[in-house]
Amino acid sequence: MRAISTALLACTLVAQNAAAADFPADPQAWPKVTSTQKPWTRWWWLGSAVDPENLTRELEAFSKIGIGGVEICPIYGAVGAEDRAREFLSPEWMSALGHLTQEAKRLDLGVDMTTGTGWPFGGPQVDEPIASAGLTLTQGEATGGQEFKLTLPKGNLLCIRAWPESGAPTDLTNQAKNGKLIWQAPAGKWKVVALAAPAAIQKVKRAAPGGQGHVLDPFSATAMTRYLESFDRAFENFTAPLPRAQFHDSFEYYGAAWTPEFFEKFASSRGYDFRDELPAFAGMGDPDRSTRVRADYRETLNALHLAYLARWHDWTKSRGGVTRNQAHGSPGNLLDHYAISEIPETEIFRHVDEDQIPMLKIAASAAHANGNNLVSAETFTWLGEHFQVTPEKLKEAADFVFLGGVNHIFYHGIPYSPQDAKWPGWLFYASTHMGPNGGLWRDLSAFNNYLQRCQSILQEGKASSDVLLYYPIHDLWHAGTEPLPLFTVHNQDQWLQTTPFYKTSMELWKNGITFAYASDAMLTRATARDGKLVLGGHAYSALILPAVKFLQPETLAQMLKLSAQGAHFIVQGAWPNDVPGLHRQAERLKQLQEIRQSAATDKTLQEAGDSILPALAKQGIRGEKMTTAGLRFVRRTYAEGHHYFIVNRGEQVFEGPLELATPYQSAVILNPWQAQHTEVATRESGIRLRLEPKQSIIIRTFTERRMQATPMAQSPASTTDLPIQGPWKIEFIEGGPELPAPAEMTALHSWTSLNSSAANFSGTARYSCRFDLPNPAPASCILDLGRIANTARISVNGMPLGISWCEPHRIDLTRAIKPGANQLEIEVTNLAANRIADLDRRKIEWKKFHEINFVNIDYKLFDAADWPALDSGLLGPVRLSVR
Repeated sequence: MRAISTALLACTLVAQNAAAADFPADPQAWPKVTSTQKPWTRWWWLGSAVDPENLTRELEAFSKIGIGGVEICPIYGAVGAEDRAREFLSPEWMSALGHLTQEAKRLDLGVDMTTGTGWPFGGPQVDEPIASAGLTLTQGEATGGQEFKLTLPKGNLLCIRAWPESGAPTDLTNQAKNGKLIWQAPAGKWKVVALAAPAAIQKVKRAAPGGQGHVLDPFSATAMTRYLESFDRAFENFTAPLPRAQFHDSFEYYGAAWTPEFFEKFASSRGYDFRDELPAFAGMGDPDRSTRVRADYRETLNALHLAYLARWHDWTKSRGGVTRNQAHGSPGNLLDHYAISEIPETEIFRHVDEDQIPMLKIAASAAHANGNNLVSAETFTWLGEHFQVTPEKLKEAADFVFLGGVNHIFYHGIPYSPQDAKWPGWLFYASTHMGPNGGLWRDLSAFNNYLQRCQSILQEGKASSDVLLYYPIHDLWHAGTEPLPLFTVHNQDQWLQTTPFYKTSMELWKNGITFAYASDAMLTRATARDGKLVLGGHAYSALILPAVKFLQPETLAQMLKLSAQGAHFIVQGAWPNDVPGLHRQAERLKQLQEIRQSAATDKTLQEAGDSILPALAKQGIRGEKMTTAGLRFVRRTYAEGHHYFIVNRGEQVFEGPLELATPYQSAVILNPWQAQHTEVATRESGIRLRLEPKQSIIIRTFTERRMQATPMAQSPASTTDLPIQGPWKIEFIEGGPELPAPAEMTALHSWTSLNSSAANFSGTARYSCRFDLPNPAPASCILDLGRIANTARISVNGMPLGISWCEPHRIDLTRAIKPGANQLEIEVTNLAANRIADLDRRKIEWKKFHEINFVNIDYKLFDAADWPALDSGLLGPVRLSVR
């Protein structure tokens, strides 16, 4: 078998749909296509100003272009469309939803919906008792015999207490009047602390009509029950198909830090009265005691938010649905909060850096711990400035979330826009515009089909992870002096990337050792079998405790129990030397130490130093060597072997044999860009690949099945390069604001330099020229288009050969060429940026939306008037590679 050439790995779609056989009966086939394998999109309903005709039109367009489903998110409306608005959950809104779900069923599209409008949960049904509440602490010092005055914090007064230098505190709560405390202190020095909870502190962001109101208390399951009553009423007579899932966006309950149930929940779970430790919570006295009280406060709110999510999940499940939850941003155990839902959802925001991999892995680990398969991602949020995100950036971001364990991409996204809305239509301010007016739509089917094929493999079988890492939530809760730190995607450099846990994760990642995470609660469900730890149906060769400081005795006992049953247990760095929190601290610390001492005779237990690799090597756990060459991968098991999704994230071309850590008898190389092209390799012949930077490939291995394979050549056959000089005829065929006049180029350059009309144009131009070939025609002919801004459809002699959607722009022409003269046509589509800039230079008002209107990537008023024209069209050089 020849090596897979760069041309055959190009980001090019030759066949729009592969002929799939029942997997895995045909070892070289792709799994049968389902709607869940396709990318889905968040679908913003601006003002919920939707109508049946436009809903059907957009759904049919989504289906045709390869989008598998939608998530409805109602938000604020477009100016001038107020009379079209539908109040959220009104009979008119529910009628639109019913039309949508019926049409989606007809088109085999999935439907999810946000359990609210905008974000986070909230609305007109949220009154003060169930609204989000803050926590304000005020303190002072009083002297005996003198009048003490204290202006109390705003909000519901929870308590006021005064502590003498020794002895029990005095409760002053009932002495407060009109927002002030006036107190004649007894002899001595006193510390006075007042606690209040201002309620209804936030309004729903970007709310749709009928969804405006206060944000819900995220720490109260009772509040959730009341909130959902309006949904019960709305759905009571709903006869259309129900949405597949309810969605909860990331934790953006800003300032929420209190719930009326807190004192009772804290006392029952932590074993003491929170009010007795207000000085420590305020940072007075012993710093260690303050840290422990704050950790207990954080852990209590964690449990309350978990119950809040569980109530939402159970309500959805009782109605036949599932949930998607973005746990990031909360102050709690993200791993457990993701795990509440059948589909945990992560996100990337602006940047695509490998240092985010451990954050992405938290969502994937939650799914795997529960034995669930789907892991979704909000993808492309603010990936770049509006209308300037290139296809190459999109592919890089999609491949990146795949590497983090995601297998169910949601575009962020596509706004609903009625047919009569003037270009560029209705838009949402915080997205990469994937819809018809965003500049990426015409050739989006190529990218959609690429993602569908990747996801068909990444949803097959189970994740294959070598080791399981303990997620050190108590270390995180014991860090910092802020009362309630939030664990967000945006500040992970502060709370995550400074930890030994993160360092171990990155060492495993860079050395090709696959891993997942487990929480305390998850480990209680783990078992040991055949020398491995089993959780959620996944078997791990070792459990790692990565330099943890604080650990519950029960968790260490469970780890040692699993170790005694044969699971390999590795303690990295020092053993945990403390217990979290304040309650029964000395007693629990003694238990921890006794449990630790009992481990002395455990022969399966190992200790590791700064690097985890030597300890893993002793267990025979070695990583995939491909990572040393800059390749990154996801590995999954299936009935007959393994699947590898591999991306070259290095800066050099990878060319050579690919060594795998898992045994195989034969393998199939699947190209997700060229679905009909597969290669077969055997253990004896080896797997030879050529992967350019950012290119991706899929390997399917068979542990026992032996397949016939053509011997692989050690290098490609020699080729000859033939430049295509032109001249090139250019005809602008689709787009605006107007179609420029036809043109001709001898030397290729950006069409923006032709004239002002072309400089302002966004759309499609057809390039055509003739080239000659000898007789007989070459056995192989690869077209290299050089640079394209930004996507292209290629045909030769009237035969369509597919779409080239991202670099490198190479496509096989062999089946279409003939001796002598050949006609080449290339339809190139650029981004929408130049046309948008023209609108702003001419001061044509197109940004007409309520609330935040339309902002740029820095959340300032968007204005493209000063943008230079982005290169557009076929830039070349264009050449043929023949042999």
